Amino acid sequence: MIHPINLHTRSLPFLAIVGLAPCAWAEPAAPGTTDAPENKVAPESETSVKPARQEPVVKKISPSTYQIGKIKLNKDTREITIPAQTNITDPGTVLEYLLVHVNGEKVHEALLVTEADPTHVNIALKLLNYKESPELFRELKADGTPSENYPVVADEIKKAARFGIFITWNQGGKEKTFPITDWLQHRILKKPMPHTPWVYNGSYVHHQKFKAKLTGNIFTIFPDEGSIANYPGKDRDDDTLWFPAPRIPAEGTALTVTLKPWAAAP
Repeated sequence: MIHPINLHTRSLPFLAIVGLAPCAWAEPAAPGTTDAPENKVAPESETSVKPARQEPVVKKISPSTYQIGKIKLNKDTREITIPAQTNITDPGTVLEYLLVHVNGEKVHEALLVTEADPTHVNIALKLLNYKESPELFRELKADGTPSENYPVVADEIKKAARFGIFITWNQGGKEKTFPITDWLQHRILKKPMPHTPWVYNGSYVHHQKFKAKLTGNIFTIFPDEGSIANYPGKDRDDDTLWFPAPRIPAEGTALTVTLKPWAAAP
């Protein structure tokens, strides 16, 4: 597990799992510092080849902001921003996924797509101390089939697993921000989804592969344990309920997805 930010703590075991063990934090060098003699590299021969410097996975870009690939995280606000774009905008097309990778398996069922690496989203959530909660998935019987029971999860974990999702885009020269739920419309009620948190479950590792990375599934409406976060509504098992709301910006419109801590009780 990666320890939460103060962003000076590293956790190699998790990074090893997701194939990022060689990463390092990109901290700026202190002015005027020099290498101690014991740390200096011996002169290279004329025929030696200097290895390329490995780019750090996490880069510090301001006193409170870090970047992992295409996403940014703020250690003070615990917000994560992900560049994305609209994908399915036809109000007649049912949705099962909220956000997937642009080359993922479920692009044909997703409201939004992104070029951000799902692994980086997961690392950012762990660094900002969001907790994984398995509460939405039934426990398995001895034969591996789902039981009727859900795992008991402490309220403090449930609270730490929740975040709100907001979208920001430019319309007519003005920047607009709304809860993502405003873009999801109920098939029967013809109303937007109530503002709700999404529950971080963290996907899982199978045969040493990170499932969300393999599938590209990041945030989902219909239950998917391989996604990084799930919709917790009581109607979540019905895959015919949620459609794009009317008047969503055209397919391909650039926007920013922002995750924010969920302050309300679970």
